[in-house]
Amino acid sequence: MRPRGPARLGTRIFLWFLGAIVLALATSAGTLFVLHEEQESPAGVVSRTVSTRLARMWDDPRACERYTEQLRETTGLDLALERDPGRLPAKVHRHPQRRGGGLVVFDGNLGYIPVVRGGVVVGALAVRTSLRRGVFHLVLPFVAALVVLGIGARSVSKRLSRPLEDVARAAERFGSGTLSARTGLATGRKRWVAAEVEEVGRAFDAMAARIERIVLDQRELLAAISHELRSPLGRARVALEIARERAEAEAGPRAPLDVIDREIANVDAILADLLTTARTGLSDLRREETHLGPWLERAIAGAADAGPVALDVPTDASAVRIAIDRALAWRAVHNLLVNARTHGHPDDLPLVVTLRATPAHVTIAVTDRGPGFPEDILPRAFDPFVRKDTARTPAARSTGLGLALVRRIAEAHGGSAQVRNLRSSDGAVSGSEASVTFPRAEC
Repeated sequence: MRPRGPARLGTRIFLWFLGAIVLALATSAGTLFVLHEEQESPAGVVSRTVSTRLARMWDDPRACERYTEQLRETTGLDLALERDPGRLPAKVHRHPQRRGGGLVVFDGNLGYIPVVRGGVVVGALAVRTSLRRGVFHLVLPFVAALVVLGIGARSVSKRLSRPLEDVARAAERFGSGTLSARTGLATGRKRWVAAEVEEVGRAFDAMAARIERIVLDQRELLAAISHELRSPLGRARVALEIARERAEAEAGPRAPLDVIDREIANVDAILADLLTTARTGLSDLRREETHLGPWLERAIAGAADAGPVALDVPTDASAVRIAIDRALAWRAVHNLLVNARTHGHPDDLPLVVTLRATPAHVTIAVTDRGPGFPEDILPRAFDPFVRKDTARTPAARSTGLGLALVRRIAEAHGGSAQVRNLRSSDGAVSGSEASVTFPRAEC
C-alpha cells in the first residue's frame, strides 16, 4: 500500500484552478454589486415611476384604482393595490428608501412596490409572481458556475498532471525491480504534454532501457559462466571418484582427495549463490500465495545439511498467508540454517526457528547457541564475502555469500534481514539470531 503523503500534482493543480475560479466569481459579484449601486437597473426605474405616480394620487382612491387597472391591462401582471399598511409584511415597512423608493420588496411569491409619503410607507402595489427571491436564488447561479467551471478545471488539471504522474509511476515500478517499466511518452508527441515533460520521459525511458540491457546481459553472462565452469567441475568430480577408488584399492592416503572434494563443493556452492544473487531483485520473481506455517515445515525438512531443527510457530502465525517466491524464500531460510550450524552451534543441539507475525510483516528467525558475531562484524554481516569464521570459528569454511544472499532475497520481496547477538543474564554472548522479514502487504 502506498503511504499517504502530500497532495498529488493533479489535485494541487485542480485546487489552484478552483481558487482562481472562486476569486474570479467573487470579483465579478463585487463588480456587479458596485455597478448596481452606481447605475440603476430598468426594473428599478419602472418600480420607482409606479411608486411615485401612486404616491401623488394616493388621496384619490378611484384614480389609484384606474391606474392600477391600466397597469394590469398593459403588463398582463396580476396586480393588486393594498391601501392598508397594517396588512403589509414588516420588511416592506423597513424598506429604507435609500435609493429614492420604488424598488420591489419580495415576500414569498409576492412582490411589493412600496408607496411612500413623507418617508412613511402608506401602502403598496402587490405583484403576484411564481418567482421566489432570496439568498438561495442569489447564490445558486454562482454555485452552478462554480460546479461547471470546477468540472472543466478538474479535466484540465488531470491532463496537465497525467504525464508527470506517468513518469513517477514508471520510476517507482522500475525502482521496485520491474526493469521493463517505461513512461510511454517516448512513443510520440501527445496532446497536453509539454515539451519539457516529454523530454524527461524520453530521457527516463532511454536510461531504463540501457540499465535493463546491462542487467540482463550481466545475468546471461553469469549463467554462461556457471554453465561453462560446472562442466569441468563435473568432470573433476568423476576423476576424483576414480582416484578415490584407486586409493582405496592401493591402500593409499585419502586426505588430499578429501581436501579436493571439499574445495570443489565450495566452488559449486559459490556458483549456485552467484546465480541466485543474479536472479534476486529482478522483475521475474515468481510470487505465489503461500500458507506460511506448513511451507516453513517443508522448508526445514528439506534442509538436511542443517542438522536438527526445532520449529516454534505460534497458532496465530501458523495461518498467515503471504505472496513469496517459494524457491528464493526457501534458499534464504536454508542459508540462515546452514550459517548458524556452520559457525559454532553445537552439533547435538537443535537450531530454533521461530515464526513471528504482525499486521504488517512476517519474520522468520533462526537462533543458535554459538559464540555469536564479533561486534565489528555485526554491521557488515550481510555484506558479500564477509567471513565470520576468522573471528568466530577459525576451522569453519564459508563462501561469504550466504547471508548476503539472504538480504538480497528479502529486499527483492520488499523486506529486510537482521542479525543480533543474544546475551545471558550476566551480559555474556550466548548465541545469535539471524532473521528475514517479508511484508504482508505483498499478499
